[in-house]
Amino acid sequence: MLSGPVVRVVPFQPHCFAFGGFEVQMIAAMEAARVAGANIAPLDFWRKEADFEVLHCWGLELQHTNTVKWARTGGKRTVLSALVNYPGWKSWLRHLASLAIGPARLRRPMLAALDCITVVNEAQARYLIGTVKFPAEKVTIIPNVIEDIFFELAHSTHNALFEIENYVLCVGNICRRKNQLALVRACRKLGVPLLLVGNVLTGEENYGLAVAQAMPVGGRQRWIHGLEPGSVELAAAYREGTVFALPSYLEQQPISALEAAAAGKPLVLADLPYARQELYEGAVLADPRSEDSIIRAIRKALDNPEAHCPPTSVMDQCRRLKVGAAYLAIYQRLIQTPS
Repeated sequence: MLSGPVVRVVPFQPHCFAFGGFEVQMIAAMEAARVAGANIAPLDFWRKEADFEVLHCWGLELQHTNTVKWARTGGKRTVLSALVNYPGWKSWLRHLASLAIGPARLRRPMLAALDCITVVNEAQARYLIGTVKFPAEKVTIIPNVIEDIFFELAHSTHNALFEIENYVLCVGNICRRKNQLALVRACRKLGVPLLLVGNVLTGEENYGLAVAQAMPVGGRQRWIHGLEPGSVELAAAYREGTVFALPSYLEQQPISALEAAAAGKPLVLADLPYARQELYEGAVLADPRSEDSIIRAIRKALDNPEAHCPPTSVMDQCRRLKVGAAYLAIYQRLIQTPS
């Protein structure tokens, strides 16, 4: 039996309805914290016993409001892991409008009841502190977890498991937001192989059909409909790729790009705020609205791959042991601090 802080976790949403990168990270973070020494498990909503010390919710959403309220009333310490906006005048105006007539106004009681919010990078911390006015001493930066298997790829051998070689790789749910259709067309124009890995997101079936129809016949582009996170097969997809590309319109800290960086692959990302963080240092940035811009970015990454791989020393902070220790430190600090 683990003797560390007793923590119970509440997800953003039921996994039977939607399961993506945020949910993968929650599970990875739970396991990392458990290995570090926390007695951590999902909260069973049907149990009457409240034999835990810390409630950890995932997602800055209204459905957590009552859970956080009753946890605080019951003397529990409260942590929330959030994906929030990036600072800027547009996000500032949206927040002001939301405070007046939107969900931000309704979230204020929950925010007041939280002991800590974790975010994935400094820019999101600045948004919470500067725009939302959440206390700086209650904000902690913890990046997403990269499984050890991806760090081991840089020195492994290519085996040509996917019937194409020297390909551009894109990993993630197939949806308009991630912009795979533009990438398919760009790689086709450039004449380079492409491997897509991901399932069609629920509600994006028409977009998935458009992606399939845009892929040329003849084996230069392949689409694998999902590989298990952290699996040997997914690791092989990274190992055998030449460039990783994700010209997405909206991300927070995409796990697939982190995995590619850990594997020593050059990155092509969209020229948007989520790509301008330390963990993606050196990535080639493209205009996601322009196939020609994506083509130029891929060509630049192919011509000088070493210049566009983030340093391994930077990526080390995402290793499971370090992330688990960071969460454990939060739990320990909170239960040792008077309410």
